Amino acid sequence: MLAQTIQGYRFAQPICEEIFRRKYMLHGEEEFEEVFRGVAEEVARAEKPEERPRIAQQFFDEIISGRLIPAGRILANARPDSPMKNYNNCFTIDVEDSLEKIYESLQEDAIISKMGGGVGFDISSLRPKDDPLSRGGNSSGVVSFLRIFDQSAKTIMTGGQRRSAHIALLDISHPDIEEFITVKQGDRNKELTQFNISVKVTDAFMEALEADADFPLEFGGKVYKTVRARDLYEKLARNAFIHNEPGIFNADTVERYNNGSWAFKMDRVNPCGELVMPAYSLCCLSAINLSAFVVHPFEENARFDFEAFEQSVSTGVRFLDNVLDVTEYPLDRIETFSRQWRRIGLGFTALGTAMAMLRITYGSSESVDFASQMSQALRDASYRASAQLAAEKGAFPAFDEEKILKANFIQKLPKDLQALIAENGLRNIQMNTVAPTGTISLSVGQNCSSGIEPAFALQYDRNIRTGVGDEVRTETVYDAGWLKWKELTGSDEPPSWMVTTMDIDPYASIDVQAAIQENIDHSISKTLNLPPGTDFEAYKDLFHYAYRKGLKGFTTFNPEGSMKGILEYSEKQEEQAVPRGGTPKRPTDLPCDIHRVNVGGRRYIIIASQLEGRLYEVFWIDIPDAQDVKINGFRKGIVRKMGGGRYDLLMGEGNPWMVLEDFTRVYDSPNASLGRFVSMALRHGAPLQFVIEQLQKDTHFADFERVIGRVLKTYVQDGEEVIAGEKKCPECPSKLEFREGCVTCPSCGWSKCK
Repeated sequence: MLAQTIQGYRFAQPICEEIFRRKYMLHGEEEFEEVFRGVAEEVARAEKPEERPRIAQQFFDEIISGRLIPAGRILANARPDSPMKNYNNCFTIDVEDSLEKIYESLQEDAIISKMGGGVGFDISSLRPKDDPLSRGGNSSGVVSFLRIFDQSAKTIMTGGQRRSAHIALLDISHPDIEEFITVKQGDRNKELTQFNISVKVTDAFMEALEADADFPLEFGGKVYKTVRARDLYEKLARNAFIHNEPGIFNADTVERYNNGSWAFKMDRVNPCGELVMPAYSLCCLSAINLSAFVVHPFEENARFDFEAFEQSVSTGVRFLDNVLDVTEYPLDRIETFSRQWRRIGLGFTALGTAMAMLRITYGSSESVDFASQMSQALRDASYRASAQLAAEKGAFPAFDEEKILKANFIQKLPKDLQALIAENGLRNIQMNTVAPTGTISLSVGQNCSSGIEPAFALQYDRNIRTGVGDEVRTETVYDAGWLKWKELTGSDEPPSWMVTTMDIDPYASIDVQAAIQENIDHSISKTLNLPPGTDFEAYKDLFHYAYRKGLKGFTTFNPEGSMKGILEYSEKQEEQAVPRGGTPKRPTDLPCDIHRVNVGGRRYIIIASQLEGRLYEVFWIDIPDAQDVKINGFRKGIVRKMGGGRYDLLMGEGNPWMVLEDFTRVYDSPNASLGRFVSMALRHGAPLQFVIEQLQKDTHFADFERVIGRVLKTYVQDGEEVIAGEKKCPECPSKLEFREGCVTCPSCGWSKCK
């Protein structure tokens, strides 16, 4: 059944409604339209009193039609009576080179994080490691201070539910750049888990790379070290290839298109990378849903309604400009700077969906042409609307006609638009971006493709508990374009032009992004998903290609990267490890050992299942006092896979057994995800000793990972994995067993505990 309001608003799929209710119906709303009405009325509050009803209706019509989708913070918080008046997603701050200033920035970061904002900053001004300090001693370096911010971020949660997103940038010429590039290595070291990191790559570095020349690492006018540019590039690309970080921030490309270059540098970015900004700026975001402007979708005469699109863009600019006046700000410095320059970020979503409806293959030359035409229309309509707002409400206070008309990006605008800016001024310093739009695209966008991305998958299944006992139902989730195609044609076969992420050549994907970036004054949040089998040499050229095409930022995801790192490590351990097979199919029943551990005063059980005598999967679960009696005394059992994500634990010997049904649901804990990853590593052949070493890297011996590592060590004897039923007791001919964290002989009683 399609949910429907009294005005006819409906969600095309249950998951869209489910996400919308959970994320945005937070103020007692009973109908979907109440959310949109509340947002419209609150944002219209910035208008003159006599104009508010008309403008509020205009905003409401755009939002409920699906043409304008406000960012998540606006949808969640913007209501006339909302207690949380922060309507902006992310912010930037400064980090200056003194202990006092660093801790002042740490306090600012904490204030922003507490109210749910993401934080971005540049740490290039911090002196390098071992540099002398004015009062004696030496600097501990940029990474050490970044760790302090990371620890702070781990302790501050928004509403007790989620931590704030962060990003840090460092200049490619900083003497600490090599440590920065390699500091994040995924689960190998679990460093800076609350941060994304990006390197500020300059034209000078790229020129040195092209010439295979040396490149100086310097700070404060002093050269600390000279490196071969190609070696530094190799290190940067390799860490990104294996661990998907750091990303690239093309600093000089960004600065060339800075409309306010006479007053500040755009030397930092928000955590998702779509807004390039100076310090003490913010992300004021919304998106235009491109799929809403496709006329006659999928038909031979399908077309994009540019006139309606431009009208919605004009409304979107006014909407976001108003948000700047009705929102609350976390810091006075952010409020002052934002009101002085009035930066906004109006973008789009559903590019992939719109292309499919227009019968355009994402990545084709036709798609590049459409991307260029659409983004140019977005740019021109935005700047025209901002100039018209300036005539009505006044230009942004820092506006300087002579200087802004000389800006490179303004020079690219049509001459009539430049003349309008000269006449009226601009209400906003910069105004377009392309954000990820994940949650709003899934909910309000009816699961359209997100932002600039193509569709990730046409459909997938998810299991949902019905609430009746252990009953589970399967629900298919459809990409918006694919669902519409099925509804219009009745076909279960996608047309040839309807492609997904893995169908698209990486170079073609960059071409689409470059065509749009040319017309976007901020940046674009896009992750290039590498096709399986991409080798390192091909990857390095993609880095370079993105720079040559004029991208302001470049981020990739290698689905084989982290796995490749583990496999390289495993090969080095080959002689010490007992070889495992591939990924054998799990039978319904697997024998298991039941271990008990105490961590920080809490009790857990660890269930270790074996396939053909080797560890195959591991579960660890919290034991509530009322349930412990069900497990007490049992040392062995069977883990039975029931389907639909359900596992039963059968304990004891003989018939009947004690059965604990669906134990992973009953006893689920925050450690369940770690259990899944360890199990996945075991099934895919990672040596047990390697898994143990990773778990034992935790710095607190009583922490859960190390305790689990100690349990798993009971399955290792003399550096080798013990195969149950094969290893013989050193004192007698009997075969060994596992009991209570020990390798034990059932005949003579010989035992060895870890």
